[in-house]
Amino acid sequence: MNEMKLHLKNRIKQFSPPILLNKVKDYKNYCDYLKYKDIVKRNIDLKNKHTGNRCFLLGSGPSIKDEDLKPLKNEIVFALNNFYVHEDFYEIMSGDVEKYYMTAPIHPPQTEQEWIDWYSDMEKNTPNNAIMIFGISNRINNTKKIIDQHNLFTNHQKYWYYSGINITEYYKYRAIDIDITRMTWIADTISIYSLIVAIYMGFSEIYLLGMDHNHICNDESNYRFYQNGIHQNNESERELGKSSFTKHVSLGIYKVFSQYELLSNNPNSKIYNTSRNSLLDVFDFLTLSESIK
Repeated sequence: MNEMKLHLKNRIKQFSPPILLNKVKDYKNYCDYLKYKDIVKRNIDLKNKHTGNRCFLLGSGPSIKDEDLKPLKNEIVFALNNFYVHEDFYEIMSGDVEKYYMTAPIHPPQTEQEWIDWYSDMEKNTPNNAIMIFGISNRINNTKKIIDQHNLFTNHQKYWYYSGINITEYYKYRAIDIDITRMTWIADTISIYSLIVAIYMGFSEIYLLGMDHNHICNDESNYRFYQNGIHQNNESERELGKSSFTKHVSLGIYKVFSQYELLSNNPNSKIYNTSRNSLLDVFDFLTLSESIK
């Protein structure tokens, strides 16, 4: 019976137009989103909260090792994913302005236990003043369920966004889709999710740091400013198996850069790339020292 269902599902995929399939996926995601609609609606508290301000989005690209990040103590920052392992993390997250910490929805190839271990370690090492922003998806054991079941981040203020809109080559930018009180994009990297949130919060200037996107030039040991992450061990090997690394990364870069280009259409936020040696050429480039003058 299961083989028959799988065969039927594959046949439907084979003969259905891609646009129709994406609409079906979006509808299924929307049905799941309705379970979380009330907590996602609370994001209205963040709407235009920082109109006229600037912020810095802190990624994990290796170029960040060459930067002195201590002056960001006095800036609004979004620390992303595994940034809490940075040696200056505590100093950056101190200061008298808002500090945000943001993660993407859980995704393969990591196991549920790896996500539990990672979130537990993150909680221990993230100061309580950090405002946490977590992504939810339609996975059975998503981030919300894991954090609730294991009583994590009970001393932190938390917000949740729901990732459910497929972004394909047919997609046209709509401002309503980056309203985080609703179901928003399924992005391919945490930097896209953080840009969506920063735009929603009204920042007039957004600076990207550690968004190198030069994986194709490095092996996995040089993907990030750190060597090993609790939930990122042998990530490429586990995800790709025997598939072509170059093909996978090239396609990934194309998808991510396409999403950056869509967000560059927003009329209210000017986005700069301050990541050294970055392949990301969608936005104007500034050095970090130029951006914090």
